[in-house]
Amino acid sequence: MKTKLIALDLDNTLLNPQKEISLRNELILKKVHRYGIKVVLATGRPIKGILPFINQLNLLYKDDYSINFNGALVTNNVSGKTLFSQSIDKMDILPIYNLAKQYHFPLDIVSLQQAYSIVELGKSSYEDYIGSLMSFTNLNFTNLPEQNYYKFVCQDVPDKLDNIVSLLETYDNLTVVRSRRDLLEFLPRGTNKRKGLEKLLNHYGFKWSEMIAFGDEENDEGMLQSAGIGVAMQNAVPRIKEIANDTTASNVNDGVALFLENYFSKNL
Repeated sequence: MKTKLIALDLDNTLLNPQKEISLRNELILKKVHRYGIKVVLATGRPIKGILPFINQLNLLYKDDYSINFNGALVTNNVSGKTLFSQSIDKMDILPIYNLAKQYHFPLDIVSLQQAYSIVELGKSSYEDYIGSLMSFTNLNFTNLPEQNYYKFVCQDVPDKLDNIVSLLETYDNLTVVRSRRDLLEFLPRGTNKRKGLEKLLNHYGFKWSEMIAFGDEENDEGMLQSAGIGVAMQNAVPRIKEIANDTTASNVNDGVALFLENYFSKNL
């Protein structure tokens, strides 16, 4: 069946260790996009955090979209209009904040335009990870604005995150998922990349069988399982390799481009 959409995780998948899209990846994705295949960035990042990549790949046709916040938001790249949105509020965050105080782990909370570091819990390296594309404010939880949020995160060493996950079994009002080994994300209940992509496929009138998806972490599991072709990076965690249809080279070695060059040499 003809491929109509390619969904791409960013960190440790499309992006190299310098958090850049290599020239080889850029060229093949631009080529298939010009051919009429939708190229969709599916990431935990907010839309502001991926604008340089959208521009680099020229994903600026009037019906180009991105999946943000691990599926909690589906946004048009050109107009900024929302196709799908699922958010949480301050009261949803409160139980995890209380847990964070008890067990001493940091939290950063993200809205559409702004991120907040809860400083009484200690400052994490999440602001450095996001970079200058997102505005950060340091504040205490009591001063956190009452508004909609799309996720909050704990960035820490992997062993500590393993321990935090073990504390969360009774918290079922949120979706909790690893997007990197050192990043734990708290999302609106039921949120995942598969759900966001389902909304987008329905919008386009495409089938799951007409999609290729690339990923490396547990937050990519749903979209890789559902896609017609789910591709795991060589650097993916074992579970992702287990459920994928195929495995390509690592993000260090342009695994996305390597797979697509081979696939479209036979299918374009």
